[in-house]
Amino acid sequence: MTEELFTPGRRLSQLAAQRPDEIALVVERSEGAPQVLTRLQLEQWANRLAHRLARAGVGPQAMVAIHLPNCAEHVVATLAAFKLGACPMPVSTRMPPAERDALLALGQPAAILSDDPQLAGISRAEMQALGDCPDTPPPDAVPQPFKAIASGGSTGKPKLIVSPGAFQYPAMGHPFVGVLGLQDGDRLYSPGPLYHNQAFLFTQVALFSGGSAVLNERFDAERCFDIIERWRPTVLSMVPTMLLRMLRTAAPERRDLSSVRTLWHLAAPCADWVKRGWIALLGAERVNELWAATEITGITTINGSDWLQKPGSVGRGWNTEILVLDADRKPLPVGEVGELFTRFAGAPAPYRYLGAAPAETYGEGYTSVGDLGHVDADGYLFLADRRVDLIISGGANVVPAEVEAVLTQHPAVRDAAVIGLKDEDLGRRVHALIELRDGEPRPSAAELDRHARSQLASYKLPKDYEFVAQLPRDEAGKIRRSALRQERGG
Repeated sequence: MTEELFTPGRRLSQLAAQRPDEIALVVERSEGAPQVLTRLQLEQWANRLAHRLARAGVGPQAMVAIHLPNCAEHVVATLAAFKLGACPMPVSTRMPPAERDALLALGQPAAILSDDPQLAGISRAEMQALGDCPDTPPPDAVPQPFKAIASGGSTGKPKLIVSPGAFQYPAMGHPFVGVLGLQDGDRLYSPGPLYHNQAFLFTQVALFSGGSAVLNERFDAERCFDIIERWRPTVLSMVPTMLLRMLRTAAPERRDLSSVRTLWHLAAPCADWVKRGWIALLGAERVNELWAATEITGITTINGSDWLQKPGSVGRGWNTEILVLDADRKPLPVGEVGELFTRFAGAPAPYRYLGAAPAETYGEGYTSVGDLGHVDADGYLFLADRRVDLIISGGANVVPAEVEAVLTQHPAVRDAAVIGLKDEDLGRRVHALIELRDGEPRPSAAELDRHARSQLASYKLPKDYEFVAQLPRDEAGKIRRSALRQERGG
């Protein structure tokens, strides 16, 4: 017997009819009381906005640009687009106007939701005043494509990663429900920005599977613990920068994390000491890592217990095959580092780019997004770094993430970024940018060298240190090393 399929819009309507008064969405504001929406309130608001968007010409396959900060309106806009079979296109409000406009030109959205008067879109004030629009669902439509996520990529040139597959599954049949172990009734806390694929997708999958979602307007490490204690989430979705900064708060071991069944971290390398800190807080079985690209070229997962046996690994393939190839695209033996080509579900990666050439492919549907790594004899994947970020200094390979992980262990260092700068002798020299913790005195280069030398080979040590007020990480914890290099001479 074939299972009944639901679109996200129809699933929202079903849950609102079955459990109308159940909390569906919480947005913790930086100031004032949190905004709380029940399933019925979320359904009716999304229906009204869907009718408003339909009047603006939005229909199946049309792009809907969501140029809003983290807020309830962002989630409502996504659901309203889904109800019309349209494709939500989140755009960061922190993006420079030129980059933002380039993305909008790529997507050609039928409607824009934004408070920026330059964009002449539907504002949040208008979204809150839709009394002339019915609160009943529009005719159900299948979103296909179902999302378009912006990415600067390694070059910094804007592009859109479009996921062309249909968002239509059995009630608990979304593939990410299985890989993430989500359950009906789970409460997700995802403090990241909704323009980023991780927070966007986790939130939508949680709502689709019958769970609720807790978001915040802006990440703050201390407040994250407060929010966990207040709303008792069962699932956390974090990036390593968030985990690091939460560990650096006062007495994290005294915070009540007993509601958390599982923590997922992804999107960037996690330093060994940060991972071990969270295993100490939660227990190994509750700490999980996922490696994937927005393009879904492949997925690996690992929990803390396995990680303790395989420190540094991002796990084994989940329905994913992995090839490690050299520069001539010849397969490398077990244990040797090369470029990763992966294939999910035995098929080519389900994506298309707007604004960039397709990623390189190999053989029958294997795709690379530029990551380097190796696979051990047991099939566990270990990442080296992005191909474009690898530093070749004096003929030796230096992995920036490895050096950054060591530098951030120094008690005065809040954050670090490592890049390779031009050098007549070495080709590239290792250069470290350091952001200090508030109130900490600046350590000398010799002191940082002594700290790093205890864990790194001499050729990996930074040749110079640059102290900055704040590293330009985005709200998802990502940093564009290519831009840092370019600012310092390329």
